[in-house]
Parts: sequence; structure tokens; C-alpha cells
Amino acid sequence: MNSLISSPLRVAVAAVLSMALAEALHLPDAYWAPISAIVCSLDALEDASKTARRRLIGTFLGVVIAAFQIYLTPYNLINYGLAIALLGLVCSTSKLHSSAFRFGAIALTVVVTEPNHAEVWMTAATRFVDVAIGIVVALLVILFWPRIREI
Repeated sequence: MNSLISSPLRVAVAAVLSMALAEALHLPDAYWAPISAIVCSLDALEDASKTARRRLIGTFLGVVIAAFQIYLTPYNLINYGLAIALLGLVCSTSKLHSSAFRFGAIALTVVVTEPNHAEVWMTAATRFVDVAIGIVVALLVILFWPRIREI
């Protein structure tokens, strides 16, 4: 199969499968799973594995810091900015790739802007699960997708 056709099909399959799985699990915002699948499945397997690891680590850090920020302090723009800065410091002192910070900041923003702060830990957990589903599905699709022979 031509790579001009194969690559978009691979991304579409990963997106559909991850959305189907997230919906089957009745996740409240299932659309985050295919977003992660799309981000990861655009790369070859080796690069997708790196992207997946960075996205998973960043998302985990982002949702945890967001949950603590909402749990411990009232939501306002200053606390939100401090949480983003803290995430950046954690990522840089841990020598994580800059994309881990980027993915984490996105996840943090999603969690802190969720209107139902009473269930912040559930929001954080489901955000992480959504992302993990998308990543795992994308990696499996890439792994089992037929290889294209270069001519």
C-alpha cells in the first residue's frame, strides 16, 4: 500500500479504535483518547514510543499537579500560573523532554478549568486514562500495521 494512503488510514484506525474503547468504558470526555492516538500515530514506531512516553509522563505530572492545585488552593489565574510554573520546574529539573512539559501543561489546563472541582481527582484520573488509552491503541496500531516496502 502506498504511504500516501497507508499513513492517513493508520491514523484513522488508531483514532476510531481509541474513541470506541473510551466510549465503551463510558469515559466522560472520550475525545481525549483519539487526540492522543492521533498525536502518537503520526510517527513511526520508534518515534511514536518516544512521543508516547513523553505524553504519558507529562500528562501524569500535569493532572497530579492540577489536582493538588485545585484541592489545596482556590482557582484563580495566579494559582493556575504558579501550577504551570511548578510543572515546568519539575519537568526541567527531571531533565524531561520539553514536549513532556507541553503535554503536561495541556492536561493541567484541562483539569483546572473543569467546572466540577468537587471531583478533581476523578477528573485527573479520567484525563490520564483517556490519554493512556489513545497512546496504547496508537502504539498497537503502529506495531501491527502492515509495513510499506520502500521501492
